[in-house]
Amino acid sequence: MRIHSTALLFALSLFLISNTFSTYGAYAQPNSLALPTQILRTGINLEDKNLSPNGRQVADILKITPMLQRIQTLRSKVNLIDPNPTEENLLATVQLTACVVDTMQVIQEASLSIDYALAEITAEENLYTELLSTYTGERDKATLKTNAVSFITNGILWAIAEGYDIPTNRHPNYSVTSGTMGILAGIVPSIASIYALYQLRGKRQTSEKDPNMLSKMFDYPTTPDVDYPRTVWEFMNSVPADDPKGKTRRDQLIDRWIADKNISNFTDRSSAKQLDVITASNPRRHGLSIDTLNARQMLLQQLSAEILKMKRMLLELSMVVHGEKTI
Repeated sequence: MRIHSTALLFALSLFLISNTFSTYGAYAQPNSLALPTQILRTGINLEDKNLSPNGRQVADILKITPMLQRIQTLRSKVNLIDPNPTEENLLATVQLTACVVDTMQVIQEASLSIDYALAEITAEENLYTELLSTYTGERDKATLKTNAVSFITNGILWAIAEGYDIPTNRHPNYSVTSGTMGILAGIVPSIASIYALYQLRGKRQTSEKDPNMLSKMFDYPTTPDVDYPRTVWEFMNSVPADDPKGKTRRDQLIDRWIADKNISNFTDRSSAKQLDVITASNPRRHGLSIDTLNARQMLLQQLSAEILKMKRMLLELSMVVHGEKTI
């Protein structure tokens, strides 16, 4: 009878272990790229006197390419050190000044557009960091309590089992009771440990309906708060200059997310279930979890990094305005 009971408890333990890992694995689908590298290099060399292809592309997006060419032409006609400037020189100087001011205003507005997008991304990252801290703290406390119960129960049961094994005058030993307690001392903590593994994924709630800055990246509906300025959105939807892939920056970034093994719960750009949760656009049962918050943070961080690279091109355009580079 004891053998059958032990075998039954052992089989139950194996079932719980298998079920725990299969459930946990369903939310941790690893992708192929274990060590991701940077993508969308700008190809800018500040020592090169010529404007880079990507810099020229941003100038076209901002519609200031003719203005930059005009500045170069006017600068060649202006002699700022001439003590007796001609009327033509004075006219060219006035035109150059006006053109520089107008161009720098466009570049400044583009820089503020980038800041506008990054401000919302940063605000969302802060919110997800707060939630992640709460979820992680609750998970750690629950796991700690389970482990404490496991250790305490193990010690008590083994103490009782060994106590029954001490012989007395009337009862040489309680071998059956001692063995039963020994079995429980092994099974109960094992089940508690299995439950602790189950708790590793943390609390899971229905995901919220509050679209974030990832929504438009996947063509989901947006609100004015999470929309992108025109220049930033055109930049993300343009193909990098001299890029053999022929894919837009947005598509290349999404491809990178899918391939990234560190973003384990995003594997399909067409999966409505995954995108609803990542973009916080549609409520999904058990959608909001530690894994979800981690994924949102990583995606937003990489998105902001790629948007921020646009400022490298703006610096290059500014250098053209000041005559440090040529277009």
